Amino acid sequence: MSTAKPFMEPEYILEFIADTRADYMLTTIGDDGQEYGVCPYITFYIYHGKGDFLPLCDEIIELHQELQTLMDTPFLRVYDDKTESWLEAEPQYLGRELLREHARLDAALGYKPFVIAATDQESPDVSAHWAISAWVTDNNEMRYSTLKITFRDSWYRKNQSVWHGFVEKWLSRLRPEQCYSGYEIGTTTGFMGTYESDVLERICADYFYGLDVDHPQVTGYHWHDNQEGEIDYATIGTGLRTPTWCFLLSPFWLQKLGKRPAEARMALKHPLITISEIPYPVGKHNPNGDPALWIRLGELNLYPVDNGVPELPVLANVLIRLIRCNWLRLFTLDPWEGEDDQNPHFDSGSSTKWMARFDEESEWPNREVRQKPALPHSGKAS
Repeated sequence: MSTAKPFMEPEYILEFIADTRADYMLTTIGDDGQEYGVCPYITFYIYHGKGDFLPLCDEIIELHQELQTLMDTPFLRVYDDKTESWLEAEPQYLGRELLREHARLDAALGYKPFVIAATDQESPDVSAHWAISAWVTDNNEMRYSTLKITFRDSWYRKNQSVWHGFVEKWLSRLRPEQCYSGYEIGTTTGFMGTYESDVLERICADYFYGLDVDHPQVTGYHWHDNQEGEIDYATIGTGLRTPTWCFLLSPFWLQKLGKRPAEARMALKHPLITISEIPYPVGKHNPNGDPALWIRLGELNLYPVDNGVPELPVLANVLIRLIRCNWLRLFTLDPWEGEDDQNPHFDSGSSTKWMARFDEESEWPNREVRQKPALPHSGKAS
């Protein structure tokens, strides 16, 4: 699209926000084949070395197989890792054997990431009801690999126990260093992002405290700050993202926080917060063999800003603030510097304010809105 005209006129912004609040079904905006809307997601950030490449590929392939048994609509398009192109989702492209063959070819190359991606939409640049995108890195350094899933909101509402059981099972098997779940502008199979989705994220950020901004391909491939070499403070290796619904405190980050699991539990003691223990092995950053904590802040909720600042994300933010990545990059494309750009974007300044929106002293999105008291917590997004 042209940057010289608005992506959404003001009246359409208000209509889109109202439609998104009113219905859990996906409401989209944009050109044909590049339509975006708010949807639930989960992303696993898995920290590992070269020797874990093939075992991790096999685990993600198995997760991919199980996910297909949960879905209420099939995948329509699938990314072919060998040809690096999108194809019709024929059974052979979704099965174990071809995916395992691709993983072993990538391992033999020694530098190429193994990729699984699929969507229930005709285009990978459309927000999906169901989608998956996994990138497993293979190199000589410890790095993050990422696994992201979009899941259907209406299906989740009817199958909550099934979904949470699936998630906890794969947390135990993958043992990620970070994991987040909540609402976002659906970009799971968009890979490196687009101008339009970046603009819509910034627009919606003014209306929903519960919107998350999750871009694994931009922020998820870097090392922790205890490694030698240059530190990229715009990536998740240097800290946690501000939680909106579900998030993980692994032993590594609990140690950085200076807390044992029982202390973190006490800090989040609330009748609407659920905390599950995920077994993690003894290691350098887990000498006591402590479990990770998978924390669910009540019900999945977009938290419209005119309902007031929500209580549960504030509690979580108080706990993790010391290890929060305040400079996390929230945009996938570098902001356009041209004077004719009519659209809002996150930049380094607004990104930092957005990450701190649950701080007591925050004025996001503005001082007048922040004066409103929060409404009682409910399970609805509106």
